[in-house]
Amino acid sequence: MTDAINDAIRKVPLLAPLILVAVFLAISTDTFLTLGNLENVLVAAAILALPGLAMTFCLAMGEFDLSIGSTVSLSGVVCCSAMIAGQPLPLALLLALGVGALIGLANGLVITKLGVTPFIATLATMVIVRGASLAYTDGHDQIVSSAGLKYLVGGRPLGVPMPIVLAVVASALAWWAVNRTRFGRWVCAIGSNRDAALMSGLPVDRIRVSVYVLVGLSGGLWGLLISSQLQKGNGQLGLGFELDAITVVVLGGTALLGGRASIIGTVLGAVMIETIRNGLNLLNTPPAYQRIGVGLLLIAALALLALRRRDPAATPNRIPARAQESAA
Repeated sequence: MTDAINDAIRKVPLLAPLILVAVFLAISTDTFLTLGNLENVLVAAAILALPGLAMTFCLAMGEFDLSIGSTVSLSGVVCCSAMIAGQPLPLALLLALGVGALIGLANGLVITKLGVTPFIATLATMVIVRGASLAYTDGHDQIVSSAGLKYLVGGRPLGVPMPIVLAVVASALAWWAVNRTRFGRWVCAIGSNRDAALMSGLPVDRIRVSVYVLVGLSGGLWGLLISSQLQKGNGQLGLGFELDAITVVVLGGTALLGGRASIIGTVLGAVMIETIRNGLNLLNTPPAYQRIGVGLLLIAALALLALRRRDPAATPNRIPARAQESAA
């Protein structure tokens, strides 16, 4: 029984801290456990989990994307400005997602074909895309009033908020991809040892580009969800969002150096961050200190990962068995 509990804690390290935080907030505030507040937490966590799931593949590959926050901004303003210009909503949504995919494709090609490191490439893309977003809007909000766009966040199919529906579907697909497909096994194999993956004949560059396109698409979707909430696009939206997307993945236990992915951990990481943010709001904590809290969480997660790497008993094999077979 004890071994089973220890194994569960190793696989889902955030579960116990999340329960402790929830208990603390339930004691400290009168409104945390109300149905309306818990729904708000889950909706916010679902919106954050969607890009976090894509970023999980990127980090499992041993890389990361700093441009996702800028992608949120540009995709949002493209969607809203297209609607203002009279384009139908489906086309505006596709344009926004297409912008995200193109940004991801550009990142992947620059990194794989030009040999630019992911940090430099995505940092440059972050600056370029942010500038393009501000230039596109000339610093003005692109305000819309669309019930169709609002449905992305406000819709309730079968009584369940739409972001939660999207997050559940995306989480199931991501788990299936990581654990049941060659693509997921190859991503982890590349993150564990890229040279070995190359020598094994894996299409390394193609997989890396595909992952960056996936992250770009998730940034586009994130931008649509934020624009749906605010009913506007703005060149300043998405500032600091890249930190959130990376933090939920690292908090969830995905190896920062690659080779391992935890889909359940990423989802719990999103719930953890939004639970803490919600609690800080209920405790009337200024927004600036909330950003500090997210940064401290990231540092704590990195420190925990470093300690776990020093303990062989607590660190599972970085490549799943199937990934080892694929790389053999």
